[in-house]
Amino acid sequence: MAEPVRKLPPVGEADPFRYGTRWRRVRLPNGQVTEQSIPLTPEDLLDPELGDEVTQSGPHFNFLLLLANLLRGHFESRDDVLVAGDMKIFWGIPGLPNPAPDIAVIPGVRRRDDPDRGSFDVVKEGARPSLIIEVVSSLDSEVRRNDYEKKVEIYRRAGVPEYLILDPPTSATKGLLLLTGYRLGNDGRYRRIEPDSEGRLLSKTTGLGFGVEGDGKTLAILNAETGERLSSPAERIRNAEAEVARLQMELAQLRKKEVG
Repeated sequence: MAEPVRKLPPVGEADPFRYGTRWRRVRLPNGQVTEQSIPLTPEDLLDPELGDEVTQSGPHFNFLLLLANLLRGHFESRDDVLVAGDMKIFWGIPGLPNPAPDIAVIPGVRRRDDPDRGSFDVVKEGARPSLIIEVVSSLDSEVRRNDYEKKVEIYRRAGVPEYLILDPPTSATKGLLLLTGYRLGNDGRYRRIEPDSEGRLLSKTTGLGFGVEGDGKTLAILNAETGERLSSPAERIRNAEAEVARLQMELAQLRKKEVG
């Protein structure tokens, strides 16, 4: 098989592959079979095909990794809760696009850890996401419109109870982390989630509060019942090491007093 073909843009023109790549097997005029890359469009991002290569910015990847670590750590003891990242979800609703949300919290799954699960079929699994989180990944106006407008309608029609949008600090947000949330009402309409007195958005389906630290840039997720801040595995290790060091210091001071 010949090497895959990808056409480069003329100098000075925008990269047509800036949204990502889709590969297709084609037969050339000489009869040779090869794979040819097709640039994705913002519309493709609303209903990606399995195998699509979607571009991600650095801030987007960092926030996605942070969210996955925090939420998976929080639900570690719940075998019936799947925290999926970048997994395509099939709603089973004709005509409705099937996105691959950045984060989907899905309770009620029969098997959380399924090595063969490459996508999530709501009908077959008998469960649907209770909370979806999208991290705005681009300064591109069309991509931003996907997260802020088009996916709002998709997730509403899919019956997703809560939808949060995290917009990382960029020039588009004036260097601030912006949070926007929607909750599904009994009438089937989405309404904005109003922040509490601390400026946090409460997710009723997960019992978590999503907010921004005092620097205006750092994400904070708290257990709404206990007020405890969710921490990553690395943070928990650092905190445990600091606590051990503190106890060792106290023990050493007590020994000094006993000797004295």
